[in-house]
Amino acid sequence: MPYHRANHLNHQDVRINELTIHSFEMGVYLAEADYDGRKAFLVDEDNKPQQFHSIDEVKLALNRCTIYQAYLVHQSAYDEMCGGAEKVDNTLKVPLFVPGVS
Repeated sequence: MPYHRANHLNHQDVRINELTIHSFEMGVYLAEADYDGRKAFLVDEDNKPQQFHSIDEVKLALNRCTIYQAYLVHQSAYDEMCGGAEKVDNTLKVPLFVPGVS
């Protein structure tokens, strides 16, 4: 499984084509970066997905590199919980402002 580490990406000469921040319940965020032709999640020292507790925490972890596009993605289980169709794609993808975005 391909992966990235925030400390490897957070340099001025790094250009991330797309950063996707996935929002989960309980205030957990996972970051996925498309860098150097590889789209992969950021992992911690134990090679487990690095958990962030806010969007600002992700931005701070990558504050030195250049990010061309950034998005917040959230999938809601609301339809399923209310008896709606289970196979409906209710993904919300919102563009984010990240300082230094080209």
